[in-house]
Amino acid sequence: MSAQVISPSGLEEDAEIIAAGNNTYCVRFVPQEMGVHTVSVRYHGQHVPGSPFQFTVGPLGDGGAHKVRAGGPGLEKAETGIPAEFSIWTREAGAGGLSIAVEGPSRAEISFEDRKDGSCGVSYIAQEPGGYEVSIKFNEEHILGSPFLVPVSAPTDDASRLTVTSLQESGLKVNHPASFAVRLNGAKGLIDAKVHSPSGALEECAASELETDKYAIRFIPRENGVHSIDVRFNGGHIPGSPFQVRVGEPGQAGDVGLVTAYGAGLERGVTGTQSEFIINNTKAGPGAVCVTIEGPSKVKMDCQQSPEGYKVLYTPMAPGNYLIGIKYGGPNHIVGSPFKVKVTGPRLVSIGNANETSSITVDSVSKSSSPSVYGALPKLFSDASVVQCTGAGLSKAYMGQRSNFSVDCSKAGKNMLLVGVHGPTTPCEEVYVKHMGNRQYSVSYMVKEKGDYILAVKWGEEHIPGSPFHVTVP
Repeated sequence: MSAQVISPSGLEEDAEIIAAGNNTYCVRFVPQEMGVHTVSVRYHGQHVPGSPFQFTVGPLGDGGAHKVRAGGPGLEKAETGIPAEFSIWTREAGAGGLSIAVEGPSRAEISFEDRKDGSCGVSYIAQEPGGYEVSIKFNEEHILGSPFLVPVSAPTDDASRLTVTSLQESGLKVNHPASFAVRLNGAKGLIDAKVHSPSGALEECAASELETDKYAIRFIPRENGVHSIDVRFNGGHIPGSPFQVRVGEPGQAGDVGLVTAYGAGLERGVTGTQSEFIINNTKAGPGAVCVTIEGPSKVKMDCQQSPEGYKVLYTPMAPGNYLIGIKYGGPNHIVGSPFKVKVTGPRLVSIGNANETSSITVDSVSKSSSPSVYGALPKLFSDASVVQCTGAGLSKAYMGQRSNFSVDCSKAGKNMLLVGVHGPTTPCEEVYVKHMGNRQYSVSYMVKEKGDYILAVKWGEEHIPGSPFHVTVP
């Protein structure tokens, strides 16, 4: 375990870690200046839940529910009859009342411990499996992330028998297949696995039987950083699950503790007028930037490159309080996030009872403190696996004649259709793609030599089902 403190002036130093017994540790540092300090606490190189923490020396700023943090395994998963634990940090929120509720298929017994240091420990025991909601409120307002949806499973003896071999915990590479083996050791049932990427994307892993009693789990990482792999057997986690693996070198994954945000747009705004703020990631390494703005109205939002990292521009349309959340390189908020913004001015749109949410996500490469700026492309959310492709041109073509096929991407989200045809000696000279509406495309191509061709069809960076196709020209 390690802990570092960054002072308001940018000075970074290691904090002292003291063992307090019962697998509990105390992080201690002596502040040398007034203001907001960023405290990053890592275990095996990864930020612990809630990290980086905000610690204000001197008068507290604007408090409230948005300054409360909660984290721990009990907010991610639990098993029946076994205490599920998590922590709540309220120091930065100011004075107020805290309430906790657990709702689900059965009544849950809740225990609470005030640690007298601005944090508290909570544990609960669910008696029946199923989906539970853990609600945490401060002064009757939900805190960030609340209510938390927690799957509770029944402990199974079969799942505990499985063992994992050849799991590579570091050194994996982006877009290179990764795999490991799972031995059932005589257990009977179904095995499945999912991988959580640093940006929050969730993908199914491929599970295939290698031999009797042994399975291979395969996946292809799409970004640098720490990935979490859930491996379940008959619905229950196997020992050690979820497993943590690192893709790329530690310096290749963005460190949320080194990202800062500042600007008038994080404090105030006027309806119909564009507000802006800066996200500085020059010291953090590459990572996906996710900005969410929640308030009385949706906002028009844009994210542009800047020498410091990114400039975010947004235009609110109704007065009131807005919360701006900024995440970097995964599910963790940067220090100070979410920021509370007071917007004044006339109401320019009709509003309902519920708050509206607007968000934007941008994939980032490494930035430096020099003026060099690298490109950033919007992250498009799509699923190539549901694209459908039909037509004779997918399997056979004739010299000098136009071959055709259709591609239906209407259910696949937003992305770009990419088509390429490569012949026995050279690529196809002409490929024509026409959008017919509603993300349905007509594709035609013409070949000028006999032989075997490779036809690749991608939705974004992913091959659609069946691609690459093999086309014969007699």
